[in-house]
Amino acid sequence: MDKDRSWSAGIILLVTALVIAFGLGGCQAIDRYVSMKQDFKAKETGVIPTEGTVVMEQETFEQSAELDMDNPPFLGEQYILTLYFADSKGQNLVAEERSIPKTESLARSAVQELIKGPNLTQDASPTVPTGTRLLDINIRDGICIIDLSKEFKTNHEGGSAGETLTVYSIVNTLTQFPTVEKVQFLVEGQIIESIAGHMDVSQAMARHNAMIAE
Repeated sequence: MDKDRSWSAGIILLVTALVIAFGLGGCQAIDRYVSMKQDFKAKETGVIPTEGTVVMEQETFEQSAELDMDNPPFLGEQYILTLYFADSKGQNLVAEERSIPKTESLARSAVQELIKGPNLTQDASPTVPTGTRLLDINIRDGICIIDLSKEFKTNHEGGSAGETLTVYSIVNTLTQFPTVEKVQFLVEGQIIESIAGHMDVSQAMARHNAMIAE
């Protein structure tokens, strides 16, 4: 009887913990997710991740997170993306519509297109530093976690305006998808405080429409 009571009490505590965990949002959700993944990884491999390192989910969540099937922006077998680049004056963002092959990994494709830069016919400048590679991307609970290579920091030209344009070109591009509310930046798997020392990106960033030129 005592064993049954102990087992029942354990189940109740587990359910309560899960309810509390799923009730948390924003930064708390990211912290709990990261901590759980790190604990699991440490037990599985015997390697304890260093502080600030985020263990990325192996399975991406793009397939169910990005497609608005009631009103999909498809053109035949193409998908129409809206990308944001710096204007010619380096002050605001300008939108560019670009067709890509239809895919279920739209967020990944969007970032890869940003890395390529604007079309030659577009009066715009690239915002992602040369040599930057997309290492991983996941969407969970409205937050898109994007992991970029070290060149995202080391090759950035700097400047407050340039850093702001880089951040919001990515954030505004990714938040076009209906279930992406914010973007969390990682570099080589780690949360960073800033790209070039002018703007705090340690927390998930929300869309900023005021940056878009009219």
